[in-house]
Amino acid sequence: MKKLKETISLIDGLNTKAQEQMEQHLNSLTKPFGSLGLLESLAIKIAGITGNAQPNIDPAMVVLMASDHGVTVEGVSAYPSEVTQQMVRNFITGGAAINVLSRASNASVQVVDIGINGELQLPGLINRKIRFGTNNMVQGPAMERTEAVSAIEVGIEVAQSAIQKGARLLALGEMGIGNTTASSAMVAVLGQLSVDQVVGFGTGINTDEKVKKANVIKRSIEINQPNPADPIDVLAKVGGLEIAGLAGIVLGAAAARVPVLIDGFITAVAALTAVRMTPACVHYLIASHQSVEPGHIFVNKLLGLQPLVNLNLRVGEGSGTAIALPIVRSAIKIANEMSTFEQAGVSGSTDGSVKGTAEVAKTSEILPTEPTLQIATLHEFDVQQKQGVYNAIYSRRDIRSFIKQPIEEEKLYRILKAAHHAPSVGFMQPWNFIAVRSDEIKQQLHDVVSKEIQVAGKYFEDDRSLLYPKLKLEGILEAPVTICFTCDPTRNGDHVLGRNTIPETDAYSVVCAMQNLWLAARAEGLGVGWVSFYKKQDIRKILNIPPHIEPIGLMSVGYTHQFQEQPVLETVGWGKRIPIDNLIYTDNWGSNKTK
Repeated sequence: MKKLKETISLIDGLNTKAQEQMEQHLNSLTKPFGSLGLLESLAIKIAGITGNAQPNIDPAMVVLMASDHGVTVEGVSAYPSEVTQQMVRNFITGGAAINVLSRASNASVQVVDIGINGELQLPGLINRKIRFGTNNMVQGPAMERTEAVSAIEVGIEVAQSAIQKGARLLALGEMGIGNTTASSAMVAVLGQLSVDQVVGFGTGINTDEKVKKANVIKRSIEINQPNPADPIDVLAKVGGLEIAGLAGIVLGAAAARVPVLIDGFITAVAALTAVRMTPACVHYLIASHQSVEPGHIFVNKLLGLQPLVNLNLRVGEGSGTAIALPIVRSAIKIANEMSTFEQAGVSGSTDGSVKGTAEVAKTSEILPTEPTLQIATLHEFDVQQKQGVYNAIYSRRDIRSFIKQPIEEEKLYRILKAAHHAPSVGFMQPWNFIAVRSDEIKQQLHDVVSKEIQVAGKYFEDDRSLLYPKLKLEGILEAPVTICFTCDPTRNGDHVLGRNTIPETDAYSVVCAMQNLWLAARAEGLGVGWVSFYKKQDIRKILNIPPHIEPIGLMSVGYTHQFQEQPVLETVGWGKRIPIDNLIYTDNWGSNKTK
């Protein structure tokens, strides 16, 4: 665990200075502004990863982790488990798809035995075996938590060794019969998705076998009860050794500021596991492709990554990374080898790519002629209006106890309309509001929430373990209305202004709507309680929400006896509000903290 903690402590965000330098350089090249699209975004990202405005990603190495899965005895795969060993021999002799594609893309391949169910002595095979395959997760945890941590640390060490030997980009590959079953179980838990949404045909099972596979996964989750908030717990209970090792590769590469190219479904789940352990890891990830496995779509969305290609691949092994590597390399070559307008003697464009000093001077002449003081107060609210806004912000509380008194329809409509006036990326307005008044449906919501509250309580220790049972964490049955806020990621089509780079902004927009309603409700004298203990698939089922719609939050609304002076969790000693001065930096993270 020591190596894991040390590695995580080294992971930081992107180097914004290098990104700015790269962006300025790209804008000076002999091309229309932004005309190379995602290639330019990719170059900027790699500059931020490496901290170098002239980055190099060669040599590139595919690290392929191999392991077996005990769950294969349940008939979840079209191939027997001994195929894992046979394919590893094929990798070592250079006859597999990943070998051919890596030779074509000028990348080396390193194969690691982290959990094959058998002894293999092959030249070039790195033996870092944790155990001989995982247990059958239908009968209990796939492995011990300590084994999952050890496998992650093996991945970290393999990444460190590869980087020390000169690798400047690491690509993820895997081999393990049954690993789409483990990956589907993991993403269903980590993403709070239904198993039926994420399970696919894997290596080529038929429809009946797919139903069987889904049932095996459901039983595994039900038996093991993995905690969605604890990625190592999920990994140990329903994951795989190669998935753990690949998560370690991501962590080790991120700590060394080396980009990571993700392959298909299994490697994407490994990357998601690393990101759930350390969110900053996501900055170091590049999605090579979109596979046909349905769970891969959800994982890429959870990671907020846009795949470079979609060729209907499902072979795994790291094949997609080898295919995408020339695209990544092209982005770097464009930045490093293309001529600037000045070098080529070409006149700059008029869209802002290149500006002379006279043009820059003109852009500074934009201030209105009114005095500065008038500008400062021109759009300001009067004193009473301002006080009302701040009163709503500072006296807003998370309310759990409600008076059983109906909310006036016009008042409910007003606060929903306030929610609808929230900002949204690209003005896509991705929200819908489901106002739940039915006692029967509220009871169903209460039941699933209560179950998750009990499960969550098991993970608190010391004083909080004693305090947790005393907390009232929801008031669905008491509140006259509970509103489910949903997000439709398909609204306004595939390309929404401002959302292509950060897909999660649709969900962020919905959260803005939730905050609008909360403040409007406070102004109307209504209490609001945000309920966050639930599995998304349960809410979808109860409220008949379509599979592609995301339930973002439940908010119970109603009249209450009291708005406390302080947040309840602060009053009972759960935590304290952090002083604002501890949270403000100037220009850079950690710099010039205000006093």
